[in-house]
Amino acid sequence: MRILLIVFTLLFSACQTNMYGPDVPSELAANLKLFEDTVRWGNLENMYLFVKRDEDNPVQVAEGLENVRVTNYESSPVRRIDEEDASRWTQTAVIDYVLTDRQIVRQLINRQVWESQDEGENWFLTTPVPQFR
Repeated sequence: MRILLIVFTLLFSACQTNMYGPDVPSELAANLKLFEDTVRWGNLENMYLFVKRDEDNPVQVAEGLENVRVTNYESSPVRRIDEEDASRWTQTAVIDYVLTDRQIVRQLINRQVWESQDEGENWFLTTPVPQFR
C-alpha cells in the first residue's frame, strides 16, 4: 500500500504543468496561483504582499477584510499586454464574496496587470488589489 501511494505521488508531481499555458513564464504562473489561493482562502491582508512597492505612495491595507468571505474566484486566461514586451501581462478575475456581518453576497471584477523588472524572476501586481465593499 505504501509503495502504491509513493508511485501515485511521483506520477502526479511529474505531471504538473503550467496551468496558464506554455507561453506564460513559470514564475508569473506561480505568482498568479499564489495570489488566487491567497484570495480564495481568505488571507486577504496578504494580497498586499503582491503589490509593487512605491516609496512615494505606500500601500495601505484596507480595513474590514476580516468581514469578507470569498466564495468563488474565477480567472480569465493570462495574456501579454504587448506582444513585443514579455514583462507585462494581464488577467481578469471575477470574485464572489459575502460580507459576513450583513450576509450580503457580492461580486467584483478585478483587472490585474502583472509586471516584472528583472527579466521575469519576480512579478508584482501594478493595479490595485480587489476592493470588497
